[in-house]
Amino acid sequence: MFVLPAGTPGEAGAELMARSGRLLQAAAVKRLELPAPDLHVLEIGFGPGVGLALLADTVPQGHVTGVDPSELMHRHAAQRNSEAIAAGRMTLIRSTADTLPLPDDSQDAAMMIDNLHFWPDPVAGLREVSRVLAPGGAVVCGFSPPSGGPPNDLARMFDTAGFVEIESLTRRGGFLLRARTATGADR
Repeated sequence: MFVLPAGTPGEAGAELMARSGRLLQAAAVKRLELPAPDLHVLEIGFGPGVGLALLADTVPQGHVTGVDPSELMHRHAAQRNSEAIAAGRMTLIRSTADTLPLPDDSQDAAMMIDNLHFWPDPVAGLREVSRVLAPGGAVVCGFSPPSGGPPNDLARMFDTAGFVEIESLTRRGGFLLRARTATGADR
């Protein structure tokens, strides 16, 4: 239903995510603190595409790339974001966090909501995220209460993957961790 959504359970999961995930996704987009409308932003594990739509609204002159391994979620996200895709402002890629088919330093920011705990090797996936983010690029990782919340060692995972300025925020609608890629010689 949620790890690699498919079939009837996946359809139910997509509807549940679309109905209940918007508030946390909006909070995650806000925590990215995107400073300009022409940025390149990545969402990993985009589900039914609600977060992608919020990102596209936030960077109307930029580009949003979504990565998700589920064919079902690609269908839902493509329907929800058909205008942005047709306008060339959004690209959906069928892949996973540990094999991002994107160039180094090509994204200004990234987010992932309710899926890092499903990654086979979260630190390897976070290193891939760091690779595709520009120096100083922001990343936000969120977990809603129904997801079971974040792993206990989430901040350590980000630190091990080379992220800096790691901050956590627990709010009524869930948990958010914000971090940045290192800049200069620290990278």
